Parts: sequence; structure tokens; C-alpha cells
Amino acid sequence: MEAKERDGPHDGQYGTHCISVSAPFIAIVPACARITISSDADKQDLVIALASRTLKDASRRAFGTADREVPRWFTAWDPFLSELADTLVPLRRSRARRSRAADPALLNAFADVIALHLLCRYGRRVGAHDCNISLTQHMLALIDVFIHEHIAELIQVAQLATLVHMSPSHFARAFKKATGRSPHFYVIIERLKFASSMLSEGRLPLTDVAARAGFQTQQHFTEVFHRYTGSTPRAFRLAHPPGSLREQRAF
Repeated sequence: MEAKERDGPHDGQYGTHCISVSAPFIAIVPACARITISSDADKQDLVIALASRTLKDASRRAFGTADREVPRWFTAWDPFLSELADTLVPLRRSRARRSRAADPALLNAFADVIALHLLCRYGRRVGAHDCNISLTQHMLALIDVFIHEHIAELIQVAQLATLVHMSPSHFARAFKKATGRSPHFYVIIERLKFASSMLSEGRLPLTDVAARAGFQTQQHFTEVFHRYTGSTPRAFRLAHPPGSLREQRAF
């Protein structure tokens, strides 16, 4: 899916705001945005429009004030909304097959749940800036889950920053302050932990271990592994037969 912002109400042109998103990420865009879905997109794509009044009412009920808002033009990895979409898509298809409109009360209930989730996870007081936001334990746990679920893939700082709705530069500073490690170094260490576990628990070929741990080549894997452990993957496997590996304090 791609969304662009209209420069003016009548000229039909689009501005610099543009978001392209694909699973497992979701996108939050203003109602005036033009949304297009590519021809090869997943047919499960779902666009949900929330009235601003719904968000204000949810903010007032949850926080006692209506001045909490959800920033526009950002992407995030959101397991809750993904699961919710998996519930809504079959429901929509079932209603369409029976030529029945969805129950307004049911739609309002879903709208309330979505609005509350967006405000609790992404909302902030009007005028607040992310330079004043620190990473909470919940945010760090969310980042950990994402890293572990996508350990075999290329993980960029910008992706991690979207999880907690921060700019990449502020996220990098906040992450190092919270963990003592840069995001890049943290991901490397998690890859090495995972690789060490595979080396000691089975007989997977080293090329498979490297790929599953997110290293592009076995040579790169060997170089990084040796740099941080002082041992090659092959030597590490020989020194740690199945069942003998305990927690690696070196990491």
C-alpha cells in the first residue's frame, strides 16, 4: 500500500509526504491521503477510516482529556492490529457473501478498541516532542520480540524506531542510554547468541546457521563470530557439543 498527501484541495497534486507499507507493518495516515494498493499486494490488505471524533472521545474516556493525539504519517509494527485485521477480513467477506451490511454497533465497538489502542500506544499530548521520550521496558520488550522474529532478515535502525514511533536518530540515543549498546551492536549480539545456540544444539551446516542468524554469507558470519568470541564457528561447535552449552557470558 502507498499513501500520499494532497498539496491542495483542488489541484490534484500530491506533496512530499509518502508512505509505502507492507506486512508486518501498518501505516497511520490522515483521512485526506490518497491510498493506492499495488497490483501484487496481498489481497488481505485492509484500510480502516476512523473519525477524528472517535479518537477524541476515546482520549477523553481514557485520559480525561481530548488533547491527546496520534501523529500522522508514520509506520509501525503492530501485532495487535494485525490480529484484529485477521478477524475483520473474514467477517467482511462473510457479510458480503450474504449481502448483509455490518452491524453498526459491532463496527462502533471495533472503532472504540482501535482508537484506544492507537492512543495508548502511539498517542501523546499535543505539542509533545519525541526528544523528551525515553524507552520504557514495554518498548524494549517490543523491540526484542521484533528482533527475534526477524533475526534472519536485514534489520535497520529505522525499522526499530518505527516500533516505538521515534525518529531514527533519537531512537539510537535513547536505546543506547537504556541498554548501554547501540541498536546495531545489540542486533549483532542477538544474532551471535542465536548462532551459538544453533552451533551447540545441532549439526546444521555452517551456511544454514549463518543464513538463519541473519548473516549474508558464511564468510561474513565467520569474521563477525571470530571478532566477538575469539573463536571460529567450527571451533566453537567442536568445543561445545550438544547439551554442553550454558549461557554465554561473553555476549
